[in-house]
Amino acid sequence: MYIILVFVVISLQCANSRGKTIGGIFYEDDEENKAALLSSAKMYQFDTSIKNVSRSGEVIEITRNVCELAQEGVVGIIDGTGGRSSENIQAICDILELPHVTIKDSDMYSETWALLSLFPSPVVYNKVLEALINVKNWQNFTILYVKGSSLMRVSELLQLGNDTDKYTVAVRELSGDNYRDVLINAKENGYTNFIVDCPSHNLEQILLHAQQVGLMADEHSYIFVSPDLFTLDLSRYRYGGVNMTGLRLANLENEHFGEFTERINNETMESIEPEEIKTEVLLIHDAVEIISQALRKVKVVPQELQCEEYDSWVYGSTLMNFMKTNTVDGITRKLIFNGLGQRTDTLFDILELTPAGSQVIGTWEDNKLVIKRPYVPDAEIGEESILRNKTLKVLISLTPPYAYVKESSDKLEGNDRYEGFTIDLIDQISDILGFNYIFEKESDYGTLNDKTGEWSGMVAQLMNDQADLAICDLTMTVSRQSAIDFSTPFMTLGIGILFKEPSKQPPAMFSFMAVFSKEVWYYMLLIQLGLGVIMIFVGRISHKEWQNPVPCIEQPEELSNQFSFANSIWLIIGSVMQQGSEIAPIALAPRMITSVWWFFTMVMVASYVGILVAFLIVEKNVLPFQNVEELFKKQSIMYGAKENGSTLQFFSVNECDTSSSSPLDQGFIKSAELVVFIGPSPLPIFLTTCENSMYAFFSESTGIEYYKERHCDLLQVGGLLDSKSYGIGMKKHSQYKKYIDDALLQLKEKGEIQKLKDLWWKDKRGGGNCGEKQNVDPKQLGLKNMLGAFVVLGVGCLIGLVISTLDMLWGVFKRSVKYSTTFKYELIEELKFVLTFSGNVKPVKRHPKPDGSAEKLSLGEEKDEIRSLRSFRSGRSGRSGRSAHSSDTHHTHHTHSSRHSSRSMSVAFAKRREYS
Repeated sequence: MYIILVFVVISLQCANSRGKTIGGIFYEDDEENKAALLSSAKMYQFDTSIKNVSRSGEVIEITRNVCELAQEGVVGIIDGTGGRSSENIQAICDILELPHVTIKDSDMYSETWALLSLFPSPVVYNKVLEALINVKNWQNFTILYVKGSSLMRVSELLQLGNDTDKYTVAVRELSGDNYRDVLINAKENGYTNFIVDCPSHNLEQILLHAQQVGLMADEHSYIFVSPDLFTLDLSRYRYGGVNMTGLRLANLENEHFGEFTERINNETMESIEPEEIKTEVLLIHDAVEIISQALRKVKVVPQELQCEEYDSWVYGSTLMNFMKTNTVDGITRKLIFNGLGQRTDTLFDILELTPAGSQVIGTWEDNKLVIKRPYVPDAEIGEESILRNKTLKVLISLTPPYAYVKESSDKLEGNDRYEGFTIDLIDQISDILGFNYIFEKESDYGTLNDKTGEWSGMVAQLMNDQADLAICDLTMTVSRQSAIDFSTPFMTLGIGILFKEPSKQPPAMFSFMAVFSKEVWYYMLLIQLGLGVIMIFVGRISHKEWQNPVPCIEQPEELSNQFSFANSIWLIIGSVMQQGSEIAPIALAPRMITSVWWFFTMVMVASYVGILVAFLIVEKNVLPFQNVEELFKKQSIMYGAKENGSTLQFFSVNECDTSSSSPLDQGFIKSAELVVFIGPSPLPIFLTTCENSMYAFFSESTGIEYYKERHCDLLQVGGLLDSKSYGIGMKKHSQYKKYIDDALLQLKEKGEIQKLKDLWWKDKRGGGNCGEKQNVDPKQLGLKNMLGAFVVLGVGCLIGLVISTLDMLWGVFKRSVKYSTTFKYELIEELKFVLTFSGNVKPVKRHPKPDGSAEKLSLGEEKDEIRSLRSFRSGRSGRSGRSAHSSDTHHTHHTHSSRHSSRSMSVAFAKRREYS
């Protein structure tokens, strides 16, 4: 029976709503409120008619829209405009007796029955704000309001300081798009407690600017009048320590909240969480629900009204009375109105921002404030709260490329005025650690006054708590580290010399010798000498290299060897020069070594010729000096550095050792040629001086890299004179150091710092104009380039030595067998002869035998010695046109005549012979 009753009630409600239209008047760009009306109307079975008006809200436009809705027969108008526009709508609805529901914060208190305001009355706000001030025990506070607001919601607070000395009240108007100036003024006057009365769409900008100027610290406290504060993402302010209190009108536990949120998301194609929906959107739902609830109790017939005829709806007053007197549990809690249609009895949740998020600390109900502050576990407040949402004062120096004034046609203010490497770096660090910052320019990095012992510039400000961080090309020196702390280095560098690129010079007279490095030439010379010795040794121990010096004598008393020192060197030189030689090896080992040497010379000569052209035609840059020592000796070249910088300090520290020969230790920087530039502002002066005169500028290598990218005729001379680092400066024993170090390490590991350097050195502000400078100087071929050829030669020589040794051992073995001697005896005799290097003539060994025939004894040995000569004579006869047969015949009929009895002539003849 109960189910049937509920079904009948719902059916009657739907039947009473179906076919009825609710009108809506909204601004043209107010899409969210339009979607809310469409969604709510579908929930309660209403039709809708929405009219758009411009932001100017002209009276004629408003009047036309209201009359069109009245002519369509709407049962009520939901007004989303507010201000003067709402006054015009209300006046017409009063005449037509048409219900008018407004959702805006309105200052109208017209004594008329035709208006219903769903936004809480200013009376309620004054009461709850005063109660919060008493709970917080504020003795003084500042009211911040946006220009155009009427201050009706805080009007009673303005009177708190009139009749009593208990309160001190200040008022600050926020106008335009930049609230920083007003907030900075409030900070300078020591204000710490603020009540903020502004429209919802101004909240984010006020919060951001307050954080940027340093009004979001532990000592600051805020009360926000707008019920939409906690619909915003306040995560960036959670850990700053600021006390932030606000009001919430929405009841997240309402049974219709979930369905309404789903319908809104479907209508807008977004994904909004219930707690993120603005209060005005929720009030539109409640306005539709109020009309629906009233239509349940009274049956009305829509009527098409004409404004020109001053018609009035006969059911209008009845419907409006039911809407005012009926109590409805809406999404914005109980809707109770007084006789003037004002919502004076409102329930609020009091919320506070904590590191754990937003917390409900109390309620406002029945005009009473009840505080029930929940416990926030310490575990929910992490270490990151030390920096998160704090606002730090950061010192910068306008030194390219670390910081510039941004080029823009618009007037920029605050941090937006600057750009550069360190600007981007601190921005990335702040994203990791969650803090905010404001920049302040400072050109003096910090120097110590020896007389007073006091620091100046950035170091002094950090020591005296006038700034939190200093980020620029601030060098980490011993003296500065004694006064302040530095973060882990974000850049490593050293001192270099900037000088203009010299003009091209033709190749030197002996540039052809520069193809190979000196060590290659030395090794080639040593190898030729060493190889000559090896060839002599191999030739002496190789059995076949000992030849009969007189081919016509079949049984010579001596054998000769062609590998004398002169012949060996001549063979080696002839190979290098690609000219050949009449010396030709006979045995296997010398031939192998010679072949490897020819391969080696082929590689060396080809390499030499290939590179030689470049050394003969390329013009080189000839610098007047290559390092600081040579610069010190050049009396015609001026040099200098920036005043009060770490570069100048480097030379000053190193000029105390007068016994040293280094110019760095001999007052180098005090010499007459020194030209010092003061501060970072005259940097273009030294660039012009470097480009137009003989001037060397000492600067840090990072600066030199930057200048070279934009001035193509400048270069760095020599290497770096020292090594140093840039770090972020902060007060001694700063609690921020650990977190900033961790953030820098993260950026280094991800390569972000290198990306920033490439961006500001090579891309931005004229970077990359010069491109990559190619080294036009031809590269010498060093030992490491030719090492393979040397290895092949060495391995070939080693193999030749092994083969020749085996050949010698084989010959020793044969002689020991033939002459019935021991192998050891023959080996020792052979080695004695070979190692004495006594000449290139070897006596034929003839051991006496029992038959006494010396000629027979030598015959066996001679056969081995003469066999190669026979083939040789045969070859010579063939080249001279003689047949092999005639050669043999000639050889057979040779006699030992007196012509060949002279030993000297025989040896000379043997030396003149040629071998194939």
